[in-house]
Amino acid sequence: MNSNFCLRLRSDLIGCWLIATAALCAGLVINQFRDTPLPLMYKPKAARIDDAVAKIVTEPKAELMFSRPQPDSLPARLTLEELQIFVNQKQGLVVDARPEIFHRLGHVPGALALPRDNFETFYRQHQSILESDKTQALVIYCSGGSCEDSDLIESALRKLGYTRISIFQGGWSEWKNAGLPEETAQ
Repeated sequence: MNSNFCLRLRSDLIGCWLIATAALCAGLVINQFRDTPLPLMYKPKAARIDDAVAKIVTEPKAELMFSRPQPDSLPARLTLEELQIFVNQKQGLVVDARPEIFHRLGHVPGALALPRDNFETFYRQHQSILESDKTQALVIYCSGGSCEDSDLIESALRKLGYTRISIFQGGWSEWKNAGLPEETAQ
């Protein structure tokens, strides 16, 4: 009776192993047919955004737009008051680096969503606006405080040829806490 139990156990284990192997193979094959396959190995945030930039850069470009000369430089970091003036006077583009769901719930008026996790998709969505003039002033913000997404988006945009970029370090939390106007996405 002990040998029958061992044979059944062995048979069951082999069956489980075969099912698991077949499921793994099926998952790998299906993943390869996705529009954006899931990575098989973890990559840090900076590496993922570098991959997205590389995909954007290697695509054939249409005719390059003529850009205006760079009129003045922006400070590396903006204060809340400086961002208010920038937004009110429409001095350039404001870029929201937070995840897209947070952008939909509320953002600085006129801000474009350009989240780190979906950088390539959202860059393509706003490509005509962004690439109309790569010397236009851009201000990037994320949640605020210790959020590193603004820095990652700034680095990606610089690699794509943008020259006038500033970061609002206070982020969405400082803007919201000051009771300043906000928009929500439709």
